Amino acid sequence: MLSTENRPPAPRRSTGRWRRYGRIAAANFVRGASYACGTAVIALMTWWVQTH
Repeated sequence: MLSTENRPPAPRRSTGRWRRYGRIAAANFVRGASYACGTAVIALMTWWVQTH
């Protein structure tokens, strides 16, 4: 039964899991923010071309 001794404790594994979820959430937030920013820039350019 050497495999059970080499296994890390549960709290360390749970914090790693939450850190991974946080990283995924941050990546999704950055992706959504960049998409919204790009959409706003395109809309602003379209509005500027139509008004000028």
